[in-house]
Amino acid sequence: MNKLQNYLNDYVQKLDGDWSYLICNLKNSQETICLNGNHLHKSASMIKVLILATLCASDLDFNEKISIDYVPYVEGGGALQEMDSDTKVSIKALASLMIVLSDNLATNILIKKLGMYNIQAYADKLNLKQTKIQRYMMDFEASKQGRENYLTVNDYHKLLCHIYDNRHLARFNIAWQILARQQFRDRIPYYWDEDIIFHHKTGMLDFVEHDGGILEADFGTYSIIIFASNLKSNAIGGREIGKLGQYIYNYLAQK
Repeated sequence: MNKLQNYLNDYVQKLDGDWSYLICNLKNSQETICLNGNHLHKSASMIKVLILATLCASDLDFNEKISIDYVPYVEGGGALQEMDSDTKVSIKALASLMIVLSDNLATNILIKKLGMYNIQAYADKLNLKQTKIQRYMMDFEASKQGRENYLTVNDYHKLLCHIYDNRHLARFNIAWQILARQQFRDRIPYYWDEDIIFHHKTGMLDFVEHDGGILEADFGTYSIIIFASNLKSNAIGGREIGKLGQYIYNYLAQK
């Protein structure tokens, strides 16, 4: 992994912005490489994986249906914005939409249903030392007031491993399968074959591009995470994450 680490370090040093990455062999944690693992990034939609894990650990009924006017309408990614306000959707479907389509309205419904305090408490329980959830999706007024959501690649890795280690449990297995159905593959797995399953989530804000998940392959099981903040261009940042993802995959697969 030293060769991979040297390549990645040299590569990201030439890029604009603040970059962090973590790659870990889940079958041999000594094979871990990381850069700026504790650098605090705005989480963007990566915080949705914490909400997903909190939901799985809760006693909420996945089959309970909630009206989408349970929270105020918000713009952004997703499908619920196109539905009538009196439409009711199951909690399980909300969780799927939150991850697979990064649906912000579904996310806000789940934040309210779970309670933001309880989501933060679950992060604390998992010892995600720098993780903070302090606002709803698209709440830019809260962001202006300094209430932001934050993650590090180290904390996100712990979170992914928590879901992976508990995937034998029915509720966490649902989360594991949802992560495999992520429809946004334009970052880390952009240059991978379409049939390669990556249990992951992407995140984007202005000048922020993130992606991270777990790859199960015949050559091993790896956590692969890249966060980039303070970019000059989202388009360039996303493209560079794709290039890094291509190199990482080929290196691990020894192509």
